[in-house]
Amino acid sequence: MKKKEFINKVFKNEVKTLNEGRILRVFDFDDTLAKSTAFIYVKHKDGSESKLDPAQYATYNSKTTDVFDFRDFNKMLNNPKVIQKNFKLLQRMLDSSNKKVTILTARKLAFPVTKFFKDQGMDVYVVALGSNNPKDKSDWIEKHIKRGYTDIAFMDDSSKNIKAVDKLKSKYPNVRIKTHLVREHIDEEVQKYVKKVIH
Repeated sequence: MKKKEFINKVFKNEVKTLNEGRILRVFDFDDTLAKSTAFIYVKHKDGSESKLDPAQYATYNSKTTDVFDFRDFNKMLNNPKVIQKNFKLLQRMLDSSNKKVTILTARKLAFPVTKFFKDQGMDVYVVALGSNNPKDKSDWIEKHIKRGYTDIAFMDDSSKNIKAVDKLKSKYPNVRIKTHLVREHIDEEVQKYVKKVIH
């Protein structure tokens, strides 16, 4: 290879490296990409305990005296089933080499989710926050904005998480931030979101 050709190749690779990773696609896992048999247990002030599935928990108005137990989410997935529309969107995102795709879960352990994807023949980057605080998801995304990501999309079934990430829009007006609240059986909304996110 001639010196000029070598320099041109190196330059192109440098430009490619600089451009890669500027697009970030973030997906929640439970009740966004897949459903499994798992509950959040709530111990109340009077000593009684109730349980919520992830969809119920997403809209639950907690009391300061509530104590949450996420034990079902610290083990292997029980009877997981994919949510087809959202799962197909994830697959399409993974097919695009210029996008960083991350599963951002409140679970404490990433391995059960990683294994689930491995069983589907997929290699997906999973981040387990070990926290149900919406700000932790927002903070994780904000760290990536500070690293230079300028086009971000976030999909989650929790309105609290969506609102936390939406606050970044006014803080970073030059960053394109799209959020989508996942609701069951609203295929039309998912399709609209797909059209906005797919380039």
